[in-house]
Amino acid sequence: MNKIRVGTRGSELALWQANWVSQQLISHEPKLEIELVIIKTHGDIAPRQPIDSRWPVGGFVGTIEQALLSSDIDLAVHSYKDLQTAMTSGLIVAAIPVREVANDTLVTNVTVDVHDLPKGFRIGTSSPRRAAQFRRLGNVEIVPLRGNVPTRIEKLSLGEFDGVVLAAAGLKRLGIDPTYRIDLPTDVFVPAPAQGAMALQTRDDGNARGIASMLDHAPSRKIVTAERAFLRHIGAGCHTPVGALAHLDGDEVVLSGQLFSEGGSRVATETLRGHLPESVGKSLAEVLIRQIG
Repeated sequence: MNKIRVGTRGSELALWQANWVSQQLISHEPKLEIELVIIKTHGDIAPRQPIDSRWPVGGFVGTIEQALLSSDIDLAVHSYKDLQTAMTSGLIVAAIPVREVANDTLVTNVTVDVHDLPKGFRIGTSSPRRAAQFRRLGNVEIVPLRGNVPTRIEKLSLGEFDGVVLAAAGLKRLGIDPTYRIDLPTDVFVPAPAQGAMALQTRDDGNARGIASMLDHAPSRKIVTAERAFLRHIGAGCHTPVGALAHLDGDEVVLSGQLFSEGGSRVATETLRGHLPESVGKSLAEVLIRQIG
């Protein structure tokens, strides 16, 4: 296969990821020709719609997946956390490249103490998980905020918010290093399952599957598999306040999870370990579901 068409969203971060993947593939196959195909998703055409129970399944990836299924593209590059928990029939995640940092970052205009935020501190985020985590710290105001990374930071600089919450991986990939930032501790601010990881998706019978698999990073796949198994067995969608983060301890997966009740008034956290990622994820989900009632 001398040419592959790589589908991606058109945001700065999505394009960075697609270009990085393209460069890595060419480093393995120098004669490979790559065409980037920019595809608009529901998330791109409805930038003001809240991510709540009305948000469509696959809102950030559905159109790209359809392009894969119809053979308009050969490979899709996603932020893994955007993928729905049930894989679309006929498609697979052919590779999970080495994962970037997973934590969240609070970006502000002045120095603040994240554990002692001023009353009414306005935090921009459309993530139910991030909102629930910050509400537990004090009387903050959560203001819905969507858009790409530079847009969110620009809104902060214009004074529309006192702070915005972003994935540290996105800032790092884009080379953005804000003056005032707090890398949030992952024991309190447990990140979204698979945050910081990319998913290289192909048709399960496509030629691009073998090419993409060259970028698969086994340790990253193992921990992301555990986090996604946890998410799947929780039965959570993108509007559910839930977080998970795994790491390897030798050949064991150590998985921490966080699940909020509806409305965020109660939270359950636990850590389990085991050798089988799927089994650890399922067991942790069962534990937290019992705890939260």
